[in-house]
Amino acid sequence: MHAAMFSVQGLLIDTTALAAVALLGYMFGRRSRRPAPSGDVSLLVELGRAQCVARELELVGRRLHAGLTAHLRAASAFQRGVADMQRGRRTATWQALRDHADALLGPTMKLTTTLSLACDELRAQQSQLTTYAGARTDPTTGLCNRRSMSEHLEALLTSYADGQRRLALAMFSPALPEDDCHGSEEELLKAVGRLMEQTVRGNDVVARYSGDEFVVLMPKTPLAGALVFAERLARQFDAEFRGPLWGGVVEAQPLENCDTLLRRAYSALYSARTHGETCIFMHNGVAVRRHEFDLRSPDEPQEAELLAAAP
Repeated sequence: MHAAMFSVQGLLIDTTALAAVALLGYMFGRRSRRPAPSGDVSLLVELGRAQCVARELELVGRRLHAGLTAHLRAASAFQRGVADMQRGRRTATWQALRDHADALLGPTMKLTTTLSLACDELRAQQSQLTTYAGARTDPTTGLCNRRSMSEHLEALLTSYADGQRRLALAMFSPALPEDDCHGSEEELLKAVGRLMEQTVRGNDVVARYSGDEFVVLMPKTPLAGALVFAERLARQFDAEFRGPLWGGVVEAQPLENCDTLLRRAYSALYSARTHGETCIFMHNGVAVRRHEFDLRSPDEPQEAELLAAAP
């Protein structure tokens, strides 16, 4: 019973964070876009799409509100019954409490499913909202840009604030050779971005942070798992580009904000950049230290190792 309620709470936090990112992006983005000429057919089409998105978001919100209101009312009644039994009152019996728990379990599982589906719907609507919310894609690499990365990171830190789940961040900077088969610096950056996208998991976020700096957000990943990923990326980068890749890896601490997390990652990256060869540094919350690994090791870590230390 308690496990189901905690699952609901976690899903609700994720859903709320996604909705906040989507809606704030839409509202602020609208102000930055210039209105199209009067009578423009494309404007009417876009406005129609925007209206559909807004309607879908409203329907999702109404379903969640109705389900949560009923669930919280039933859960509160059950909690009062338990408290009465603990105080020795006769207003509730164990059989009545068991019946109430059985009656509450079904709606709880249904609400969990509803929240999960709502998360999927909100993610879909969020991708639609980016059309109206201003640029969130780096024009050179096609990755998330700094603004988009910051929004993702803010949402993740909000949902992970209880400290019960893990979130890792890695910042990388490649040494791009001037003469390379990939062509210009722009083409090189595109190739690096593609390599990173091919290396991460499906729920990771890859972004171009600035210039030649890239950031990877890794939900549900501890520091040890992020270091495994950084090792694999360094090996693949070395095999394709034959040049150094520097990395700084951190894990979010409870109640840590975006600025301090990024500062720690950049501090680790700066330490790595002082070396001429590929290397990875980590900031464990106390100090910056080098992570030792064999760049030429033939034994590739398994993907499952990324989550080995996660709860």
